[in-house]
Amino acid sequence: MQMIKAFNETIRYIESELDGEIDEGRVAVLSSYSYAMFSRLFSILTNMTLSEYIRLRKLTKAAMEINETGAKIIDIAMKYGYESPDSFTNAFKSFHHVTPTEVRNGEAYRVVSPIQLTLSVKGGKHMDVKIQKKHGFAVAGVKLDNIESSSCPAVWDQLFEKYDLDTLSRLGNGQSYGMCFDVENPSRINYMACYHVSDVSKAREMGLEVREIKDAEYAILSLKGPVPTCIHEGWKYAMEVFLPEQGYMHAGTPDFEVYAEGDMYSPDYKMELWIPLSKKE
Repeated sequence: MQMIKAFNETIRYIESELDGEIDEGRVAVLSSYSYAMFSRLFSILTNMTLSEYIRLRKLTKAAMEINETGAKIIDIAMKYGYESPDSFTNAFKSFHHVTPTEVRNGEAYRVVSPIQLTLSVKGGKHMDVKIQKKHGFAVAGVKLDNIESSSCPAVWDQLFEKYDLDTLSRLGNGQSYGMCFDVENPSRINYMACYHVSDVSKAREMGLEVREIKDAEYAILSLKGPVPTCIHEGWKYAMEVFLPEQGYMHAGTPDFEVYAEGDMYSPDYKMELWIPLSKKE
């Protein structure tokens, strides 16, 4: 699978630069995604941010060198990006639960191994997915930039502090969306809690943020289960199975959590995930 090959080549490149400086442009060439988008997809696939993975791999490599070589600890610290002995010791002890000196004297240390993506579908793992072109539409709501994924519910809180559900539903066809867009920060997202809107001028008069979405082709995943668990499972299935199998990649344009009425915490709750597609060349 081309996507899996590209992901693993990108990780191999990052591994080769743990004691240097990672070239974000090189990551983009190898993965076919911007550095920020690759970082987001890495988090979806591994449940770990790319920056955290790099940090733990550096600390793993540093511990191995302390254990296996006679190099000065301060030189090893600087090699892996730490500018002072104190900052290195604090980070090292937080991860390994022992100091660099204790490792040199034979104490055990933790290891985070290099990640490699493989396609493994067990037990008939399957999710209902269709590909559909959607005409352009507009949404209006509240957005927050550069937030962690865990902060998305706070965006909805801000929206409903301003307007009730009936008022928002009357702006258009009543459909609500969680939209992620314009990803630039490797460890954060831009997120908008929004509703379909027909009267753009009215939405702007209400003080809502308006975004107009262009025609696009999407992978539409039908999800079932409590939020956010079903969303996380949908993303993992899309990135690990569906997109690699079908030769697609995320187009880099806005993607959508498409909500339905009902108890979002019920095991029977149903919603959709729309992922914009481009064909992998």
